[in-house]
Amino acid sequence: MSVPPEAEAVLDEFATEIRSVADVVALQVGGSLASGDYRHGVSDYDLVALLERPLRDDQRRRLAQFHRGFIARRPAAAKLHCVYVPVDELDAVETPHVTWAAQMLFERPLTGIARAELLRFGFAVFGASPEALIPQVTAAELAEAVRRDLSGYWVPALRRPWIWLRDSYIDLSLFTLARAEVTLATNELITKREALSRLDRFHVPAELIEQIRQRREGHPVPISPLSRLRRATSVHGLVSDGLRVLLSY
Repeated sequence: MSVPPEAEAVLDEFATEIRSVADVVALQVGGSLASGDYRHGVSDYDLVALLERPLRDDQRRRLAQFHRGFIARRPAAAKLHCVYVPVDELDAVETPHVTWAAQMLFERPLTGIARAELLRFGFAVFGASPEALIPQVTAAELAEAVRRDLSGYWVPALRRPWIWLRDSYIDLSLFTLARAEVTLATNELITKREALSRLDRFHVPAELIEQIRQRREGHPVPISPLSRLRRATSVHGLVSDGLRVLLSY
């Protein structure tokens, strides 16, 4: 898999150093880096580190220190997310695992969506490939994972009005609708780039689609406070309607 040079430098350095921090036997790459949709400075690094054994408490502390230090040396690593999964727990889809994301350490599962993306697009930086270790995700399991994401994350998000003022939530929520529709209808996984061309299906105005496109390319899109408030109200309604339709599939 071809990785952009600016991302490859971060990935290679992380792969070299993480081995001494935890008992990592394989480092796998998913998300936009794997699907070919990566945008430097915009996209996240979505990684999965497979462990020989569960992390001890002292290793967790070292891991958090390592990530903070790595970001200090490599500012681009602020967008690096990594789930640490013991190999023996790969069959347990609901089990929460130590995760570094949003510059903090917490626990969450390696979801069915993330697993499916790894199996379809992912590759290994070192160690075994995703296909060699991760159990297959059936169409029914993937559809259920999508519904769980919509109902478990995005429906509650509708009750948090302040987040709809943020560009990141505007873009991600609409991308999620378009991608979820395709997966629920066809069992296919599409990129954010592909999702852009489907936003009109959810009645997203052309002007907003173009703004999302510009942000995806790393270009700033100025917006006045009043326009931001109006956009929040509009997109909140679009997402609410879209969720209602998708959860009826």
